[in-house]
Amino acid sequence: MHTVLKSGFEGLKQNWHSDLLAAISVSLVALPLGLGIAIASEAPPMAGVFSAIIGGIVTTFFRGSHLAINGPTAGLIAVILGSAITLNNGTGQTLNYIFAAVVVSGGIQVLLSLLKLGRLAEVFHSTVIRRILAAIGVIILAKQIHVALGIKASSMSVLQTIADIFQQLPQINPYVATISLVGFILIILHGRTTSRFLHLLPAPVWVLVTAIPFVYMFGFLETHIFSFLGKEYLVGPHLLVNIPDSPLKAIMFPNFSKINTWPF
Repeated sequence: MHTVLKSGFEGLKQNWHSDLLAAISVSLVALPLGLGIAIASEAPPMAGVFSAIIGGIVTTFFRGSHLAINGPTAGLIAVILGSAITLNNGTGQTLNYIFAAVVVSGGIQVLLSLLKLGRLAEVFHSTVIRRILAAIGVIILAKQIHVALGIKASSMSVLQTIADIFQQLPQINPYVATISLVGFILIILHGRTTSRFLHLLPAPVWVLVTAIPFVYMFGFLETHIFSFLGKEYLVGPHLLVNIPDSPLKAIMFPNFSKINTWPF
């Protein structure tokens, strides 16, 4: 027999144990994921945290299913980067313009929902969607592999950025690359092993738990120089995600002044 899921406070009492474990697991994944997506989108890291909070709390009350995970997704990276190129006018207000465009697009989605026009999405063939997702994967790889290797990209173009990796191979920071390699191996092992111990936590959480001791072991909290095979490498806080002391100061507001322009 299938258990009938209750709603409201009755559902909370019925499933609180499972909900609590799921909430802890999802939040541990959502925090580093939100930070990573924001950084890859060239937005402040806290923007990813705020997006995860809003996605996890606000949209919960509007969804139509018992189970769902809401928050920033990798697809946003291509959208934000494309919007930044389109709306940038050199005033430093680019992100504020993007936020305004997101607000308007959200309003359009609500309107389409009220008019029951969601099926318009079927106009786009699934093959097109898969190709877009593949392209997003390439963009993420191009934007983040430099970070994973402790080097800096010298180009804004995706293809040129990928080519730039091979030119900068001699400058790879071995201490940063070690952490990235260990995390990459953990993700692969997590999907291939049947170990109950490893499956107690999601793969991204294992990566996070493993990376933290490396940060202290290599002394990332203070700027200093390491020598490795006759070469010197700079290690310090500049390689870590910069979180402001007062997160509320990182809040940005939408700027609708470009709403009557074609780029918007």
